[in-house]
Amino acid sequence: MNKKWASAALVTGMTTSVLVAAPATQASAVNHCTGHKITWAKVTKPWAITHRKVIENYTGGTVTKTYSVEKVLMIGASVTYTAGAKISAEVLIASLEGSASLQLQASGSYTNKHSESITYTLKQNGTYVIYSGTRKVSGNWTRWACDGIGWVKTGQRGKAQSWTDQVDGGVRCNATVPKTSLAYAVKKKYC
Repeated sequence: MNKKWASAALVTGMTTSVLVAAPATQASAVNHCTGHKITWAKVTKPWAITHRKVIENYTGGTVTKTYSVEKVLMIGASVTYTAGAKISAEVLIASLEGSASLQLQASGSYTNKHSESITYTLKQNGTYVIYSGTRKVSGNWTRWACDGIGWVKTGQRGKAQSWTDQVDGGVRCNATVPKTSLAYAVKKKYC
């Protein structure tokens, strides 16, 4: 009987020590927050077509030519704030870049405002679309502050928008292309 009671006491002692240790670990983890942080909601990154030209080639041969693709959309990198928010646009764009996992352009920049020249070879008969485009990235941001115990909203929030590197290309309208590509977005809109 003594062995059974000794075993029960040992198990109870271990359980008690685990229960006492757990809250201390959680409390110390909460107290380690410092400064401010930014969180993002509704981050989207769809393809955007900025320039395009539709061409038909029924010459029966290969045609290589430089085409002027017309501007159809201009995207700017911008940030909006609630009143009293003191955080730089560069910091917010950099934070959005991390959230979207894409390299973004700086605040105040714009995609090409003019027509662009693209050299393209048309190898088969059919309708082609020559294009430029990018991913338009946007999201809603909220700034948080640590109050010594946990994270609390500061009331500072807004929206940010930017874009990735420009992509140039061409697609034949009856070609099969990946659904994740800019060419797919082009075909859907202009073919």
